[in-house]
Amino acid sequence: MLKSAFLSAALALLAGTQASAQQIVLKLNSPAPPMSYLHREVITPWAEAVSNDSDGTLKIQTFFGGTLGNFGNTYDRVVDEVVDIGFILTAFAAGKFPREDVAGLPFEADTAMIASNALWKLYEKKVTTVEFDAVRPLGMWTFPNAAIHTREQIKSLDDFRGKKLAASSAIAAKIVTGLGATPISLRPDEVYTAIQRGTVDGALMPFTGMGTFKIQEQAKHHLDVALGSDSAMLFINRKKYESLPDKAKAAIDKHSYAPLSALFGQKTQDEWQKSRNLVADQTATLTRDQEAEWKKRLASIAEDWTKTVPDGAKVLEAFRAEVAAARK
Repeated sequence: MLKSAFLSAALALLAGTQASAQQIVLKLNSPAPPMSYLHREVITPWAEAVSNDSDGTLKIQTFFGGTLGNFGNTYDRVVDEVVDIGFILTAFAAGKFPREDVAGLPFEADTAMIASNALWKLYEKKVTTVEFDAVRPLGMWTFPNAAIHTREQIKSLDDFRGKKLAASSAIAAKIVTGLGATPISLRPDEVYTAIQRGTVDGALMPFTGMGTFKIQEQAKHHLDVALGSDSAMLFINRKKYESLPDKAKAAIDKHSYAPLSALFGQKTQDEWQKSRNLVADQTATLTRDQEAEWKKRLASIAEDWTKTVPDGAKVLEAFRAEVAAARK
């Protein structure tokens, strides 16, 4: 009986060791602050759901706050297999995703849900798939339209003269220039300190970014304008995904792609409203005449974009068609 009990325990231990050895651990890095709503409401539940549905073949381990990479190098960390899954703003992938910047053009989409759906449709319909040779997108979305957050109130286009504004992408920089200010290229996590030190007078950033990085503590004036969105994605190293067992792939597929993109877009738009409410008393909007003047001032940005981006005209046309369909 003693031998039998010992043998049973040994077999159970061996089975547990084999199961543990077979389980694949994927490292997921997000440069966003640890308490970001993206982690709490989307990424952590997604990682847990995928792990639970993989039948023991997979565990996704999350690293938040830039532990394994910042906004500027997370794409390379995934491609180089330092980490397996990453979240980035596509503008920080060293020019790898120029077509995704279509969402950053001013006055194109009304909400993050509409823009997020359009971006995923463009990938799904193979309009932008050429950019994803090294990674596989699990979810693509946009943040809501950028607003202007400044230390001094902006009442007219003339008020931009002599101002320096933080911009997180090439399109954002062109928007700042078009408004008459000087763009300073900064990552979202660098903006707070830059405003605090007087390096910049404010920033072009969605209200979601303002709330996440507490920009309102330094910039007390806010102008709500549809100045384009930052596109983002959650993605996995393509070779790593293809090497996974079928059950692991099935679990990832079950919880990703169009539904995950829609969830990111919805949660981001919800957070936009919460963040905007924090500064509602300090937030202004444009009159109809002012908006028409701004659109006229910035109209050349989209035209120039189509000429400098591969398939730019085709991408913009497709994006506008998806936005129009969503509006209907």
